[in-house]
Amino acid sequence: MAIMARYGPREAPMGQKDHPADHFARALGVWMAAMQAEPADYLGRVYEEQAVANAYAGQFFTPESVVELMAAMTLPEDLPDDSVVADPACGSGRMLVAGIRRNRFATFVGTDTDLTCVHMTALNCLVRNANTWIIHGNSLSLDAWGGYHVRRTWLGGALHRLTPEQATEILRAPFSRAQTTTSLTAPTVHQPSPDAKATLDQVSAQFTTDPKGQRGFGF
Repeated sequence: MAIMARYGPREAPMGQKDHPADHFARALGVWMAAMQAEPADYLGRVYEEQAVANAYAGQFFTPESVVELMAAMTLPEDLPDDSVVADPACGSGRMLVAGIRRNRFATFVGTDTDLTCVHMTALNCLVRNANTWIIHGNSLSLDAWGGYHVRRTWLGGALHRLTPEQATEILRAPFSRAQTTTSLTAPTVHQPSPDAKATLDQVSAQFTTDPKGQRGFGF
């Protein structure tokens, strides 16, 4: 409600006059309807079409057709449940979504320096109800500033905010690599070591699901 208050009071009854905040409700409705009709990375598409991507910072989104090709080359179709699929420059989460389509019971870790991309990935993984860690950080320097954890539940995805300390723990977790790639932008599949699994479990145990719904995430 504090966020809504920034858009000012509603001057007319609901439906009689547009209110600036109504845009977000309509956008959510359009997005959810599109996802039900044909699941795709609509958030990433809008991000690209509106020329938000910063080419000067080396930010280029991989086309969805190329993502599917790279996923077919690097992710096994029989992806084990205990695998961790990591994307060090996740953008809107297209590589992670490709992994989720192969096995939504695996664990997915995405990292990006752009907070808008982190938000898009969090939403894309939330609606797909997959255990995901989305880190707002730098995969090369291993610095982290926050992020989100999507927990898979039988009621649907539950979203939790990561503190910088929690995000750093996940980013630096000692995964043992079972399969490698030669590109920073391609996903890698890891088998979690006991220490890495303990790190994931320890951070995940710090969250409980809010029965009143998702609140306070700043979207």
